[in-house]
Parts: sequence; structure tokens; C-alpha cells
Amino acid sequence: MTAHAIVRFAALIAALLAPTLAGAYARFCASHDTLQFGNRSVGSSTSASVSVSNCGDEAWRFTDVSVHVATGPAFQVSSTCIGGLVLQPGEACRVDVTFAPLAAGETSGALWLRQTTTTPDQLLTFYGRGVTASAGSAAIRFSPATAEFGPVPVGARAGPLTVALENVGRAPLVPSALVINGPTPYDFGTTSDGDPRDCAVGRAVAPGTRCMLHFTFAPAAVGARHAQLVIDAPELASLTTIALQGEGQDASAGSVEAIEFHHAARHEYFLTTVPEEAANIDAGGVGPGWIRTGQRFRVFPLEGPAPPAAVSVCRFLGAPPRGPEAHFFSANTEECEALRHNVLWLDEGPAFRTLLPSAERCPAGFAPIVRLWWRGSDAREVRHRYVRDAAIVASMARDGWVVEGAVFCSP
Repeated sequence: MTAHAIVRFAALIAALLAPTLAGAYARFCASHDTLQFGNRSVGSSTSASVSVSNCGDEAWRFTDVSVHVATGPAFQVSSTCIGGLVLQPGEACRVDVTFAPLAAGETSGALWLRQTTTTPDQLLTFYGRGVTASAGSAAIRFSPATAEFGPVPVGARAGPLTVALENVGRAPLVPSALVINGPTPYDFGTTSDGDPRDCAVGRAVAPGTRCMLHFTFAPAAVGARHAQLVIDAPELASLTTIALQGEGQDASAGSVEAIEFHHAARHEYFLTTVPEEAANIDAGGVGPGWIRTGQRFRVFPLEGPAPPAAVSVCRFLGAPPRGPEAHFFSANTEECEALRHNVLWLDEGPAFRTLLPSAERCPAGFAPIVRLWWRGSDAREVRHRYVRDAAIVASMARDGWVVEGAVFCSP
């Protein structure tokens, strides 16, 4: 084949493949996806338009064009984009939105533009704020300037964190909206017990005085979490916001495993978080008969990161010849102090850190560790076990162990 023939053959192949490689596609384009009207005087009227076009090379059709049910009465929409309309490549239709605020305050609306492209549910949104002659007569100052929670375990709830809102303007401030929005708004909340000093919609804040905002934070995921409280009032020149910030933290971050061993002949259970100690037990360094049960739970080491509420767990060994031939662990300060003065026990020092349950309940993100007690016929036969699995607790209770309740909280 000549060089000229090869070139002609290659061109033919390219021409045959071109439609396959490019392909026809239906594409939706709009000049705007949001209309921001900003501050507009009550009683005025402002209009804006959006052009919607077929920017692909295949026709598509509108299946529904309708105003969102939450659209405020200050917005009026007219459109040549209607349900059933087919747009050929390069054709366009238009949406006209008029904002005529009826009252002071922020309002919003939206228009559904559903069609047969690969992105069928397009939402055109619009925002505006009605203002009156009083706008700018009040102003807000927050103390502190930001609601910063810092790290909080995922599943736990922090707060309330109190922020003072001061009216530094010349006229009373009457909030018309207190709304949390932003990237992760559902991680943050506000709370009030009805105190008249708390900020509330419709409750006036006189010039030079303040009201209180109380925020909570319950991170839904690990990492930085952000939102803002948006405050509107007729007397504000513009919307005022305060940033809400926190960090979702893995509840088990920095924790270690408490590994359980069992000596069947001695009817004894033992816990350790020290890898070297566990390896020594495995190797028979404390005598034969010890095996791992496979049960374990997480606690925090004596040094390193841990939740602020973490407390040390004391570890005791029965004092020979009359003390229990077993170990005992407690996070209860009074219990530990009492055992230090008990001749049947030897204090081996702190073992690890944990959170304490309150009324048998642990914080969100933590599970209770239940202590069981075997009475024995005398002090030497007293035994204890620490269990996370509720099924094991129930089984041991049926075997005669006394359930002493939750004593630790494990992430």
C-alpha cells in the first residue's frame, strides 16, 4: 500500500469512528443557578432573569417546571420554560423572577427545572431580604466572637456553650430569624430552658443590653465540622452570623486494648494493657495454665491523649497468704483508697485510664464494662471479671456470679 493510500485509509477509519467516539448527548445549561437580590426596600420590586439552554447536540424535553412549595410570597415567577417543551441543540428559554418584599426580613424561593438530560432535577434558587427605614438602627456584637467547641468524640454531645449577643446599636433589636445553616448544620443546635435572658425570635434586646445563646455540638463524623447561626431582624443593616466550629474525634483515638486472660484451674481472670506483660503470660512467665479468652475492650493508657473526663484505674493483687488469689481493678476513688488500707490487698499502682459511667450509663460513643463478682468460700477464692459482652454477663449470672454493674466506659 502506498503512503498516499495509507493516509486515505487512516482518514476513512477516523471518519467512521468519529460518531462513536464523540456520541450525541443532551446537556442542560443555565446562565445562573442562584439569584441573589440582596437588600431591597419593602414595597419595591426588582426582577432578574435566567437563560436556560440546550448546550449539547441532542434534543431534550422539560418534564416539569414548577415553583418549590417553600417559596416565599415575595417572589413571582414567569417562564417560557414549561413542562413538555422540547429544546433543540442551541435553543433556549427564559425564567423571570421578581422580588417584591412584603415585610422586613430574609426570604427565599426556588424553581424546579426537571428535564430529560442526565441531570434531571435542576433547582434554580433565589434569595432576597426586605428592609425598612429602621435597617441599620441596631447592630450585634458576640462574646466570644466564635462558638468554638474543639475536639468532641463522634456520637457524644458537648455543651451548652454560651455566647452573649449584645445590641450595640441605637434602637431595640427584635430578631425575626435564628437559623443554623452551613456545611454541617445538623451537628450543632441551640438550647434554652425558657430563661427570659435567652435570645429568642420576637424578644427585644434593648440598646446596650444583651441576650444569651446556648449552643450544643454532636459531631456526626470525624474531622472539622462547621456551621453558622444566621440572625435576621428588621433593625439590622444585613444578616449577621456567628461561626460554629468543632472537630469530630474518633472516640477510640489514643486508646489501647485491655486483653483478658483466664486460668481455668484457679477460676481467675486477669487484664493487661501492656504488650510485654501479655507476651510474658503467653510464654508461661507467670506459670502454666493461662490462656487468652479472646475478650478485650479499649481503654486509655496512663500517658498520651485521652478524653478530659478520663480517670485512672487502680490495680490490686491479693496479699498472701489470706488475700484473694486474683487481681482487682477499680476507677472509684473511694474504693481504691479503702483497699489501700485493707490488709488483704496489695496496691500495684494505676493500670490504665477510663471514663466513668453515670447511673449505669456511658457517654455516647462509649460502651459499659460490667464487673462481676464471685464470692468464694473464703477471701482467697474471691474473684472478679470485667466484661463488655452482655451475653457473657447474662451467662455468668446464671452460673452464680454477682453482677455488680457498669464500672468503666469503653470507646
